[in-house]
Amino acid sequence: MNLDPPLHSAAPERSPAALFSRYYTRRAEELWPRTDDALDSLARYALLPHGKLLRPRLFLLCVAALGGDLAQASVIAAALESHHTASLVHDDLIDGDAERRGRPSVHARFGTDQALLVGDALVCRSFADVADCRGEGLAPQLLLDIIVLAGNTGVEICRGQLLEDRMRTDLTCGLDTYLAMVTLKTAALLRATCRMAALLTGAGPEITAALTAYGETLGIAFQMRDDLLPYRGQDVRSQPGKPMASDLRNRRPTLPLLLAVERATPRQARQLRRLFLRGEGRRARRRLTALVHELKAVEAAVGMLDAYVETARTHLNRLPDTSHREQLHRLTYAMSTS
Repeated sequence: MNLDPPLHSAAPERSPAALFSRYYTRRAEELWPRTDDALDSLARYALLPHGKLLRPRLFLLCVAALGGDLAQASVIAAALESHHTASLVHDDLIDGDAERRGRPSVHARFGTDQALLVGDALVCRSFADVADCRGEGLAPQLLLDIIVLAGNTGVEICRGQLLEDRMRTDLTCGLDTYLAMVTLKTAALLRATCRMAALLTGAGPEITAALTAYGETLGIAFQMRDDLLPYRGQDVRSQPGKPMASDLRNRRPTLPLLLAVERATPRQARQLRRLFLRGEGRRARRRLTALVHELKAVEAAVGMLDAYVETARTHLNRLPDTSHREQLHRLTYAMSTS
């Protein structure tokens, strides 16, 4: 699979994103082909149509930046997306979100039991898919290292989800707890994605450390950007992921809210908590949003996000100076709100 043309190529149909999108769709249909099989049908529904493919795109760009074999990497990239999709199926179930990518989520369409089963199946298949890369000429020990990394990352994500659940309704949990949760729940998979690229290409310790730090920092920035969406005027219908009211409905403290609490007077803090605990009511959301803006918490969150984006970009400077590194810079900069 030729992924050499840059993302900003004049021929977008040959860009890495477009090429992998077609490959991924074909791969999902090949792995889950039966129309008369309930599990295959559920898996195809969960996997297709796909989302932004951020993690496989990031993985392939890192591999390309280090001169790796993209044909081999594409199989692992598809497995990464399957692993991520499984987590989304389970997330939607935990959060009670009825919509994903502009249509009913798996549990909303097929029920709790079937959502649990297909999520489990997608995780299991992702490990088998990595093992199948031995047919692509990859050394068994390398594949074992990648599988171990993926398994440990899955455990970290679960720890992060449990920590997030313990933070529910607690606007006093503080930024340190928030950052610990985000590092586990969101950044762990992006960190592993970049580290896998280093493993696959046989990168040395310095490059491996730089890519690992890059992935984690980018993952934290990604969550901060997601937290800011409800306060930046974006139309919920334009977003392909979960509904933006989900965190408020589930009483989850996000970055702008935590920063607002830090800046609030005791009276404002009580008002924030009262509005926060009302959850998804439109009037309460409007008043909460206005108060967060009044306390300059959105600007503070944007400042933190931009600082993480810049830190992530500095880690990239240790990679060889290629067009693929430039594409990684562009992808990273897209996280910024400034």
